[in-house]
Amino acid sequence: MNLRLHKYFSSAAVALLLGSMLLTSAGGNNQKAELNLLCWTGYEEPAMIEPFEKKFNVKVNYKTFAGADQMFALVTQSKATYDVAVVDPEYIQKLHAAGRLTPLNASDYSFDAYFEPLKHFPLCWIDGKLQAVLVRFGANGLVYNTQHLSPKDVKSYRILWSPKVRGRVGIWDWYLPSMGVISKAAGNKDAYNLSDERFAALTKRLLGLRPQVSAIHPRPPEVINAMGNAEDWIVPGGGEWVAALLQQQGKPADWTVPEEGGIMWIETLAIINDAPHPDIAKKYIQWMQTPEAQAALTQRASYNSNVPNRLAYDLLTPKQKDALKIHNEQEADELINKLSVRQLPTRQSEQVWQDAWQQFKSAQ
Repeated sequence: MNLRLHKYFSSAAVALLLGSMLLTSAGGNNQKAELNLLCWTGYEEPAMIEPFEKKFNVKVNYKTFAGADQMFALVTQSKATYDVAVVDPEYIQKLHAAGRLTPLNASDYSFDAYFEPLKHFPLCWIDGKLQAVLVRFGANGLVYNTQHLSPKDVKSYRILWSPKVRGRVGIWDWYLPSMGVISKAAGNKDAYNLSDERFAALTKRLLGLRPQVSAIHPRPPEVINAMGNAEDWIVPGGGEWVAALLQQQGKPADWTVPEEGGIMWIETLAIINDAPHPDIAKKYIQWMQTPEAQAALTQRASYNSNVPNRLAYDLLTPKQKDALKIHNEQEADELINKLSVRQLPTRQSEQVWQDAWQQFKSAQ
């Protein structure tokens, strides 16, 4: 899924234009090996790259993308360019179907210290073969202004339709997480697996939210700014990745997963099938599973998140763990069990959901 800060655009043309640009080098010119990394913003930060470069004497060349659709276009339109790509769960199946993933030997990677529900993450496996390694996860629920709303107010998504927040609801312009949490609000246990009847009810509920909305923000930075300035008091689809940054700025913000549940976003690492440096790619993924790298992932400058390796939390301060709302394995299990994994719609086409989202955006 949160923020990589994430930038989301839908134009494959933009992705292809980016793909024509050279990879940016994060290391010096005298390194003995190279890794070509395609990633969300944040993975290229020095705190994430430099320890790996020094340990393995590697130069990391990176390209950041602004949305998973761009990542997909860059990978599928390139040849022998990228070693490792950061892949959202929805796109593992797509890249596999396009023949662009290298099946991984599961024994090369350590999941022993992963939280139990995340040790064998279903979307990372296809036909019994590991395709990608989970390295981050987070929650889409509600992020809210604690000066104007109390924990009691946000126990349920019903607050979104309350007169108390009319004109104070901010929306992130990405249909999957935003419609996912509204689907949970509508009582759908499996947020993306809906009958046509339930999808019609979801669309009606979504349209009923429009009068409450102050703005539809194109990217997470705009979400964070609107929350920080108290223009918005509450954002469905927000989570730790928004609240932690606001808290660091001294803003009155917190996040929660309401009683109806929330959406889990994840990020995985996959090796491209024509990777120029497959051995270094494997070392990179192995490194990113270590407690040290996992702890660094939780505190990236771009945005914070949870991680699957429980040992990483031993390296965090109490304040950092407070922001992530995970201090131990029991709390991790409780959070994970409240979330449905973000994925593509299973009974309707992507276009049908996107059309409903456009109808919501254009409604007055």
